[in-house]
Amino acid sequence: MQSIYYELPLPESIYAKDLRKFIISQISKKGEIIRWSIYDIVTKGNKKILKINAVVLY
Repeated sequence: MQSIYYELPLPESIYAKDLRKFIISQISKKGEIIRWSIYDIVTKGNKKILKINAVVLY
């Protein structure tokens, strides 16, 4: 098990209902997801960046 931190740029064209699927698809590349959470959203210029903490199992 490992705790990982991600900074994912939020695509401008994504709908709120598709956000969960987008995040899980990015995190699952590292292993089986135990849990995940968004702990911050940062705005840089006109872009938003999601800060995510996840626990994955290899």
